[in-house]
Parts: sequence; structure tokens; C-alpha cells
Amino acid sequence: LSAQLLGLSEPHEIELGRRAAAEIEFDQPMLRDDKIVDYVERLGLRLARKSGRSHLRYRFRVIESDDVNAFALPGGFIYVTRGLLEAAGSEAELAGVLAHEIGHVVARHHASRIRREQIASLGFTLAGPAFGGGITGIATRQSGRAGVRGLFQKFNREQEREADRLGAKNLYDAGYDPRAMISFFETIAGMRESRPGVFARFFASHPSPEDRAGNIGDLIETLPSRPGLIRNTDAFARIQKRVAELRPPASGSSSDAVAAILEAGEEGPEPEEASQRELAALYAPLFYQALGDQPRFDYITNFDFDGDWRGDNNWQNAADEKLPMKAWVYYHVQETATHYFLHYAAFHPRDYKGGVRRGRFLSRGIRAAVDRVSSQDPTGRAREAVLAHENDLEGCLVVVEKRGSGPGDGRVVFLETLAHNEFLKYVPESAPREGFETFRQVGRRVKLYVEPRGHGIAVYTGDEQQRKSAVNGFRLYTFTGNADEQRGGRKGESDTAGYDLVPLSATLWPLAKQGLTPTFAETHDYGTFLIDVVAEGGKQERAIRLGHVGSAFRGTVGGANLARPPWGWFDGKNRDIPLGQWYFDPARTVRDHFGLGPEFSTAYLSVEWLEAAQPFAPGIVSQ
Repeated sequence: LSAQLLGLSEPHEIELGRRAAAEIEFDQPMLRDDKIVDYVERLGLRLARKSGRSHLRYRFRVIESDDVNAFALPGGFIYVTRGLLEAAGSEAELAGVLAHEIGHVVARHHASRIRREQIASLGFTLAGPAFGGGITGIATRQSGRAGVRGLFQKFNREQEREADRLGAKNLYDAGYDPRAMISFFETIAGMRESRPGVFARFFASHPSPEDRAGNIGDLIETLPSRPGLIRNTDAFARIQKRVAELRPPASGSSSDAVAAILEAGEEGPEPEEASQRELAALYAPLFYQALGDQPRFDYITNFDFDGDWRGDNNWQNAADEKLPMKAWVYYHVQETATHYFLHYAAFHPRDYKGGVRRGRFLSRGIRAAVDRVSSQDPTGRAREAVLAHENDLEGCLVVVEKRGSGPGDGRVVFLETLAHNEFLKYVPESAPREGFETFRQVGRRVKLYVEPRGHGIAVYTGDEQQRKSAVNGFRLYTFTGNADEQRGGRKGESDTAGYDLVPLSATLWPLAKQGLTPTFAETHDYGTFLIDVVAEGGKQERAIRLGHVGSAFRGTVGGANLARPPWGWFDGKNRDIPLGQWYFDPARTVRDHFGLGPEFSTAYLSVEWLEAAQPFAPGIVSQ
């Protein structure tokens, strides 16, 4: 559950954190040394000011404990132990731990862990105004402890990875070397053997250091070189010396409340949606977006950036700088016994080929001429020869071969991208094949080039032609788990943006199944698709009736209704392939495109998302 689905408003979130903090500090001995606490507070606030929720009133405190650990409460209450201050090898390493905890707050990860009965156990309901006052409103000690324990079940793997990536970017933005996060992981991995006791709870509530280092390594490589990044300071050395001089805490001082936090229980099974998002996050591409003469119209964002799901007002609303454009990328995941198939789609409110004004008028003229001679166009493609049009959604298919025991052990083996009604096909640079171009990677992530104006997607090479197209440079989009609000876009201004993922299956696909709506102006009869699925004793062919589904976004500027969702994408050079097969049946498509043999499985482990008649969310479309 997200905070919005739960109904947890920000004031309630802060109040929940405040009450939990009061409970912890009532029971747990806190370090009271003003110089140490002030140092940690100043360091934390420096990071918080550069975070995605800088408006919160963060508070940073130190627990008097030998354990090496840290945790965050909802609303910005963050704690580290004295043992962690001793274990950190530099100020940047300590900052990395704080940035990770800030990342949990920024992403509102606690909301997915909070159930209504746990909120009630802390003495307030979701309805009504925000609470104020001191700690006297806490119900009973015991009910408060129950609520605190419930808040701190272990975060899932994807949430921990997301917090690490947000933390690494936060470190960099605050002027610290983000590689310090990796060095801290290496430090605690090395100390795990020599001091197992003080690290036990850390490893019980956090992923392995090796996994975490691999998760952020690719992100760090994409950050622009920046002189003067901080690794260590004299102030940190003085504070560590002061910490070492403190009297060790008395044994057995841990309270039940904090023990419940630091000894979080094992993860339960993750829902399918969470595991799919984790997969999509692991292999989320790097998008090198070339910026044209109108950079704002090259921003990658979400279809409903303007607060509604109408397609025929996006061109106009894209020019309204009061409407923030946050960096979102759509995704969808399918799986066979041998491979993952990951679709990603990048949306732009305007395709402005030919220029913002000139392109519109030329497109109108071309469209009028095509309408007059449409009966003489057997290909049906003359209508697509327009320049500018409203809305644009293009993307890629990343194919991952399963290896090892976990999803992160896979290897990207094939890539297809969409560029103006043509599927471009690639293989890894490390495994070239005759007849195919190659793609490059940073870690698990493929490098993609998105052209300005028209937004066709190909592999990123950085060659002269791609650089020449970027008259205002490139904006590099990298997955962080947080959708950055985008500004700037001129040479010399910010050239990176963190993006978050949003599922197609919960946004555009349910709308498409409604047929003609303010979002979709055209439908296509997809008829019945025959899909292979895994069944007892082998594979089974299943017939799935789709019928009429929205296949083109509503758009009135330039070429009308020309932008399409992934199930409406096609290859103009091969119109024999049924519309939608590239999206609905990617395994069969990839097998055919790359000439693969019977060892390449085309039977999906599940097609429930396609079979299910997903209910339409009331109010999702603004008329």
C-alpha cells in the first residue's frame, strides 16, 4: 500500500513518527553529549535539505548502545547508535548511513508497513485533523509499544535498494562522495567476522553489504564528475575521539521497544506487484535524453503530469511551468522459465518535430492532404508522415536471461527499442551477432539514447550525430526510486534526473480496457490471442479474448491521435506481425526477431494480468 492508498496524510505520518519517537526515548538510554548530538544533527540536516522531502522538520538523535545500527521513523525522526559512530570510517560514511535512512522517509516506505489496527494502537485514527501537543496523548505504554513494533517489520529488498539509491544521490547533491556508501558496506562486511555480536542486528534488518554495493555502483558511475566532494573532515575525527572517551553503556540496557525495531522479523512473501517492481528496478535503463531547442518538451514524465488523464490537453499544459514535470517511466514485467521480459516506456506530452509552431501547421496540411487521398494509400502509413503531434510514448524491451538463484543474477541478452514505428534490435557488446547492432551497459542497466523533439529511442553511443542533436546537452535519467521534479534544461544547468517507475498494468492498461475515453480516442479489435503458458507436464496454449482495447491516445494538435501505448506499437517494416504481439507476447516476438531455437522458452509462468478483467478505478479520468 502507498501512503495515498492507505489514506495516511503527511500530518498523520509525522504524528505517528513523533509518538513512536517519544516511546523510544522514554525507554531507551539516549546519548546526552551536546557536542556529539549537535554534530550528528547538523550533518543530518545538511543532507535533509538536499533530499526529496526537504520541507519536513527532521530530527537526528544518538542511542547509547554498542550495537551498530540506524533506523528512521515516519515523518523524519532518525536514530543512529553510538556503536555506528565508532564503526564509520569517515564523515562521508556516516553521512551515507543517514542518507539511506532519509531515503526511507523520502519514499514513505513506512506507509506500506502500517496497518490501520497498528495506527489505532497508537491512539488515533486516519480521519480527522492532524494532532498536536506533547506526548501526553499517547494511549497506554503497552498499546504504544505494540504500534511501534508493528511499524518496524523489515523493509523488503526493493525498499532497501531504493533507499540506498536515494541516499547515494542525496550524498552527491549535498557535496559528499557517494562512493563512501560502498566503502562503509565494505567496512562492516570486514568487521562482521571479528565483531559478530554488535553487527548481528544490522545484518538482520539490512541486505548484505555485497548486494547493496552492487545496487548503487551503476548509479554512482552515471553521476557527473564533480571536484571537491567531501570524504572526511577534522570535525568527524574530533567527534569520534570524543565518542571513544565516553563511558561504555551498561549491559542489558536495550529496551523492548528498540529491540523490536533492531530485531525486525523475517520478511513475509512479497506480493507479485512488489516482486515485479523489484525486477524492473534492478534492470531499469539509463536514458540519455538529448535536449532540443525547447528542453521542457523533452522532459520524460507521466501522462497525468497535469493532474488528469485527458490526452487532448497535454500539449497546452506542457507549456505551463506552474505544472511540475516529475520524472516517471512506465514498466511492465513478464516471465518464462528461462527469461524475464521487461517493457519500459517514456512519455512526452509533445512530439515537436519541425518546431513547436511550424511543425503543428505543417502537420495539419499533411493530414488534410492525406484525408483527400486516403483511398489511394494501400499501406495506410501516409497518415503517419506528419511532423508534430500531441503526446508521445516510446520505449524498449529488455530481455534478461535467468542465472543464479536471484533476479539480480540475470544477464541482459537482447534489447529492442521503438523509434518512429520501427523496432530496433540489439545484442550485448560482449556477445556480438552478425546482423545486429550492439548495446552497452553500466552494471545491469542498458544505455539508451532518446532523441529530442521526436523522442525515438535507440542505443546510446555518444557519437557525433547524437551529440549534435543535443543542442542543449543531455539529461541523464537514472532510476533512484524517487521522481525528481524537473527544471532547467539549458546547457550548464542540471543534467541529471532521478526517475521512479510506475506500472502500466495499474495505469494506462485499465483505461485502455474501457475503450473510448478522454485518454484513448481510438480502439483496435485485438480479437483472441493465443498465449503459451506453463502447465503440468509442459506448456499449454491458452486463448485469451481481448476484443476492443484503446490503442491510440486522444490528441488534437498536429497529427491527431498518433501516439500509442506499447500494445499499439508496431513495426512499419513488418506489418504481418499482429498488433499487440510485441507487448502481449514478447517471448514469441523475441524468438522470431533473433532467430532463436526451441530451447528459448515462450511459455509464461502467469498471464493473470492479461486474463483478469481489471476493474476501472472510479474517478481516474477527468472529463
